[in-house]
Amino acid sequence: MLEKNRRVGGRVGFIVGCVLIYLFTVGIILGAVKVPATMSKMKANEVIKNSKVVLYDGPKSLKDATEDDLKFATEEGRDFELKHCVDTKVRVNGEDCYVYDTNVNNTHTWIESYLPGQERTPITYFDFDGTVEITVEVPKKEINYVTIRPLKYGIKPEINKKKHTVTFRIDTPDAYTVEFNNNVKRAVHIFANEIEEDIPDFDKENVLYIGPGEWDIENISLEDNQTLYISGGAVVHGIVNANFVKNVRIKGRGIIDGSKFSGWKGRMAQIPLKFDNCTNFSIEGVIALNSNAWVLQSYDSTGGKIKNVKIISSRPNGDGITLQSCSNITVKNSFVRSWDDSLVVKNYDVNSDLITFDNVQIWTDLAQSMEIGYETNKGKKENSKISNIKFNNITVLHNFHKPVLSIHNADNALVTDISYKNIVVEEATVGRGDGTPDLIDIGIVNSGNWSSTMDRGYIENVAIDGFKVLYGNEKLPSKIKGYDADHLVKGVSIKNLEIKGKKIKSLEDGEFTVDKNTADITIE
Repeated sequence: MLEKNRRVGGRVGFIVGCVLIYLFTVGIILGAVKVPATMSKMKANEVIKNSKVVLYDGPKSLKDATEDDLKFATEEGRDFELKHCVDTKVRVNGEDCYVYDTNVNNTHTWIESYLPGQERTPITYFDFDGTVEITVEVPKKEINYVTIRPLKYGIKPEINKKKHTVTFRIDTPDAYTVEFNNNVKRAVHIFANEIEEDIPDFDKENVLYIGPGEWDIENISLEDNQTLYISGGAVVHGIVNANFVKNVRIKGRGIIDGSKFSGWKGRMAQIPLKFDNCTNFSIEGVIALNSNAWVLQSYDSTGGKIKNVKIISSRPNGDGITLQSCSNITVKNSFVRSWDDSLVVKNYDVNSDLITFDNVQIWTDLAQSMEIGYETNKGKKENSKISNIKFNNITVLHNFHKPVLSIHNADNALVTDISYKNIVVEEATVGRGDGTPDLIDIGIVNSGNWSSTMDRGYIENVAIDGFKVLYGNEKLPSKIKGYDADHLVKGVSIKNLEIKGKKIKSLEDGEFTVDKNTADITIE
């Protein structure tokens, strides 16, 4: 009996030992699998820990946005003022960001009363260097799917349905837009800036300083050699003008807000950023919201630098950046969401020359994303000319209404040497509302609304190299049309055009309509 118990005990011990060895081996294997992931996570967390973040608290005087404030209504049908957003929370590396609730316009139809329906959307901003983790929390929203634009970053966020959160990491300063459930409503605009440099000395006589808080300053007019600094956390209800001056600049992280002005309705435009007849001006870092008409205008100016400007407009004629009869102007690293043309070049007086838009994100709710014209000789000058205009590295997040790329010569000017390079259209649902379905529209026209001269002009030497549409309508036609046998569109070269994965090698493949009043139209 004793021997039998020993044998049983030995077998049990052997089995237990085998089980222990098996569990130990499995633990080693699982550990070996988990160690790299754990190490990677620890390394990533260390990178985030070592990043630098600058947050800006918003004005405590701004009212919280209520459910009534979020209703779809005209600007006269509800409180239109800029608000503090409370239904969306944004954290950067675990720290709360102040979130604003601003007006946007998701309608795509012109309203003769100048009173289209308005909605609201959250925005926030901060500065950083390194890698940061962003968490967006929407407690009242069921999150099934999230898109983070621009798509070029390939961000795949972590979604926590129970906590109603979206978490992702970024390492590049840029504008990021978070959209929920394939819907643009209540999209969150996040302006992640570089750490601010070259901050002016506020004690200098030529520096105008506006600190954090809410300010009612109806009109700030700059003089020669002045710098206006609007600090992060500041909201200025008003406009900034510079007329017949040189060497002026606006800088900072603050917001210029027009929500206290009633809509212009074709009578009184209050332009947030207006630089007319200026030499060597600079606008950098600021945000412009709720303009009562168009937003950033320069007229008859030369030598301008516009950098890291963020614009959201929602009211009629809410053009984003409009350059009229300007020369030697650069616009770069900026964001424009507009309820009219986003980037515009026109001639109202002297010729337009040497204008470059580079690395600009566009969201166009109404009209065109990149427009030259219609007014190409508003001042009825002799030998009017628009030349050397470049659109480089442009990302169009959404284009809902009219063509993405358009040149409309409605006067007698020569429009020449126009180039588009590396244009990415993430979504082209062109033709919504009362819009037109064309993707590209190049034409010489006689417009009852916009023509100022009796004679017509010319369009020559247009180069499109790298134009890609990722998503959009089932059909995305384009057109190129001259006016008559004496007023041609000629010398249009299109290369590397890709529409929804299809490489376009002929005008027929691209659904182009090209009339007889054209010459030398090529596509390859």
